[in-house]
Amino acid sequence: MIAISRTELTADLRAQTIPASQAIPASAEVQKAQLAAKRIAIFAVHGVSPIQRYAFQDQVATAFQSYLDAHEPAESNRTWDAVVHWPRVAEEGPNGSDSVRPSALRIYRSDDNPDVPTGRVYDVYEGYWSPYSKGRTNILSALRWLLNATFLGTSSTASIPCTPAKLRSDLFYIVVLLAGALLACAVALALGWAAWILLSQMLPPTTNVTYQQLLQDPFHTVFRLPLVVYVEFIIDLIIGYILAQIIVVYKVSRERDARTTILRADSAQQGAFANKTLSAQAFHRTILWILWVTFVALLALATGVATFPGNFQIRSPFLVVAYLALLTLAVIFLQFARAMADFAVENVLGDVQIYTTHDNNSTFYAIRQQIIAAVASSLRSVLSAVVDPTKTSPEPYYDTIHIFGHSLGSTVSMDVLIRLREMIQQGSVAKQQWEKIRSFTTFGTALEKTRFFFDVRQPTLNAAQDQWENDVYGRFFTDDPEELKKPPADAGIYWSNHWYFHDIVANAIVSYQSDVAVGTTFRWSQNALATRLICNDFELPHDRPRFTWVHSDYLADPLFWANAGRVLTS
Repeated sequence: MIAISRTELTADLRAQTIPASQAIPASAEVQKAQLAAKRIAIFAVHGVSPIQRYAFQDQVATAFQSYLDAHEPAESNRTWDAVVHWPRVAEEGPNGSDSVRPSALRIYRSDDNPDVPTGRVYDVYEGYWSPYSKGRTNILSALRWLLNATFLGTSSTASIPCTPAKLRSDLFYIVVLLAGALLACAVALALGWAAWILLSQMLPPTTNVTYQQLLQDPFHTVFRLPLVVYVEFIIDLIIGYILAQIIVVYKVSRERDARTTILRADSAQQGAFANKTLSAQAFHRTILWILWVTFVALLALATGVATFPGNFQIRSPFLVVAYLALLTLAVIFLQFARAMADFAVENVLGDVQIYTTHDNNSTFYAIRQQIIAAVASSLRSVLSAVVDPTKTSPEPYYDTIHIFGHSLGSTVSMDVLIRLREMIQQGSVAKQQWEKIRSFTTFGTALEKTRFFFDVRQPTLNAAQDQWENDVYGRFFTDDPEELKKPPADAGIYWSNHWYFHDIVANAIVSYQSDVAVGTTFRWSQNALATRLICNDFELPHDRPRFTWVHSDYLADPLFWANAGRVLTS
């Protein structure tokens, strides 16, 4: 996520002008219902990037808190604050008990009591699943899966429904990313070989290895070199690695200092935070000094080995400098290639490969089931929150629940919602709990791409399967914001999608269509003329450079909150 303070985001949100025609109109009855609805839950499911527990919850809560502050009248002198909240959950079973479940970040107005609120409060929860899929695949496996899905698809109907320009943009991004990693590897090997050749040129005349022999027959000649050559090369390689790490540490420290400045601006200038910041800065400086001392010590050792009589014949200082520069650059390019490969697996391909595996005998399929089960369990905890669990029929704690799905998290959220519907049919989840879910907000969604990867390796026609799934979705989801005004028992879940054109994970939602009306009894239907979209789609403009990773920018984008914020506060 791009670095932005709550103060900056609030200022950007205040500057947004929302046309009246885009606002969700509120009648007197709706306004009265809004006053009565005091407890609202936001259940956020993160996407593909590696993320720590509660980090996405914090991001969503901080950004939404800024949205609320921006829309609070300036003359009121009120702000919105956040505090940790643990809901009481009615346990199912013969004994029945209340227990502590995953905590929420409660957003409340500064003039209210967060423990016993009299006004509206928002509790932000997190559907966390990141550890299940991380480190399970690698770049070669991900590339093989991508190539098989792209060029060896066996389905007759599977495709990603997007414009040719969007498809070219996404493929070009992936190709450039992978080509850059391969090119960096090639450059690293070339630089390393050039450094090795220069090192061999510094051998004394007594060595029975010539430059021409090393070029003509490198694989046999290399084993005839003296042991000191290998020792020197390894020491210098470590020196190059440490120098590259110093460069990385310096870059990270600059970013850390920038974030610290933002946090300090949002907090008191004196106090515990400032003291801990100073202490942390001293710690990081110590680490950097250790790297520098190690670098100097190894450089002295390498110099000693190189200048020891009989080991090498250094004809020119320029030759030594060129050798070390080539070796250091080789290490830097190799680390750059590894970083790009890790980025492709962890942020683009890996999680999608694992989650879209539909072979029941595959380990990846078992991981997919674990992900769905973990997020479903967290959402059920939110649905099961009650005001007083000691009562025989406790009152549900939340008046409305909103689902937030980012990236692959939108696909996970959709699967979890469908699983909850199955639980309702089985009697393990109460229908009244489902009716509390009023909206589904996706951003940077992978739903169109995951549908393609689910279907492309199916050896049979999948059009009928897609129609059946769309009819299921059509019963519950709608692109009409007017549904937010209806009583929960009669309304569908309002689905809105937000995406950037240059986000390679995201697409407009166009294939999710249905000819089944919201809330109707499921039936087989092939009335194509009545087919309707079930998602309200918003393409957001973006002005960052072409190859910038914009997939994590949504929560810091005021244009996103101009739409999503109105849904949460409606």
